[in-house]
Amino acid sequence: MFVNIRLRKSTLSTWMIGLFSLSLFITAFYSDFFQAPSELSPEINRFRSLFQPGQILGVREVILKNNLGTFHFQKSATDPDTPWTMISPRKLPANSSLVRSILKDLNEVKIRSVHENDTINIANYSLDSVSLEVSLIDSNDKTTSVKFGLVNPLDNSTYVSLSDQNAIYHIDNISTSLNSLDLSSFVDTRIFTFDLSQIDSVTIFKGNAEDNRPQFSAELKKNTWVGKNSYILKPEAFKEFVGELADLRSPLILDKVDEELLKEVNVYLDKPSYEIVVTDKAKHTYKYKITGLVKSLSGLKLEKWQHFIIKPSNREFPYILGKKHMRLFTRNERHLRSGSLFRD
Repeated sequence: MFVNIRLRKSTLSTWMIGLFSLSLFITAFYSDFFQAPSELSPEINRFRSLFQPGQILGVREVILKNNLGTFHFQKSATDPDTPWTMISPRKLPANSSLVRSILKDLNEVKIRSVHENDTINIANYSLDSVSLEVSLIDSNDKTTSVKFGLVNPLDNSTYVSLSDQNAIYHIDNISTSLNSLDLSSFVDTRIFTFDLSQIDSVTIFKGNAEDNRPQFSAELKKNTWVGKNSYILKPEAFKEFVGELADLRSPLILDKVDEELLKEVNVYLDKPSYEIVVTDKAKHTYKYKITGLVKSLSGLKLEKWQHFIIKPSNREFPYILGKKHMRLFTRNERHLRSGSLFRD
């Protein structure tokens, strides 16, 4: 009986030691595979950020590859507020705020740890067959590509490698879900792209601006919106009006047109029903030609007299909008007046 008890205790101890050893092994593997060391070594301590200061600001082109396609963006100037244009897979105005958000996320990336860029780590961190890559091209045509590998959902971190550096970085995952972005995410379908806070004047003409007197006008004077004949406009009513303009989006951009369709569109635009002129505080002028309702357009399946064309001066392509939006351009200033006159 005594020997049997000792044997049981011995067996139990062996099992406990085995389980303890197994748990240590699993913990060590998890720690090495997913967790960053608490402090970087002195040699790499200076690499706290993925990019050097100012590097992102110099980016002029962005190429993003994910499971849904390859998207190429470009801008003409280094000013951070310069609009972005998509040049591939289609040449369209880009969602500049989304592109800026991606660059901002990359610029703010913080490194948790640095790993050797060897064959084992490349495979372990899924950097040998990536489904997500972002390439940044600066004004000197220098390209830096970021490959995204394994994502750890437990702490929302990931592993990346840079084309110009021989290392693998364990970083916090960026906030924008890059793998879910498709063509519709990147196209800016807005018609009026002005900044509401920067508007200085809005004028609507019936017909061409050059040939007609304003149907509606509003000008900012001493922080007060003033209409024709010096009538003060209700701030909230005017804000609602320009807000509706800014919210206009088109489901159909005429970026791919043949010669016949282009001629038809130009005939309508040569004699617009309305023209809107917007100026901002920086004295930039934006013009928008609005046609009457169109009967038909070659190659497009449109209901008769249910759509119109609008062409912004700061966009390459015309847009198609539904008839219901035409009411915005017939707005009467009397509905916005406060009843008071502006005293300069």
